[in-house]
Amino acid sequence: MEPLLGVKIGCLFALLVLTLICGLIPICFKWFQLDAATGRHRRVLSLLGCTSAGVFLGAGFMHMTADALEGIESEIQKFMMQDKKGGKCF
Repeated sequence: MEPLLGVKIGCLFALLVLTLICGLIPICFKWFQLDAATGRHRRVLSLLGCTSAGVFLGAGFMHMTADALEGIESEIQKFMMQDKKGGKCF
């Protein structure tokens, strides 16, 4: 195995473990449990949930943007080549 591949796999595993640990920490605290939350705590938990959902949606859309732009560029190139050759344009 190449050294760089080993480093990449090690970093991937470390990132997975760190994400799991940080994601599961709030379960240990009673303040973060939804059934124990009342009033202001419930609003804060709702805001945190909405924020995390927005982060996940934003990250997903950012990853899809590169592929979408690549597809658009290839279609524009095809259109430009057809236009130069005198082909039909729809």
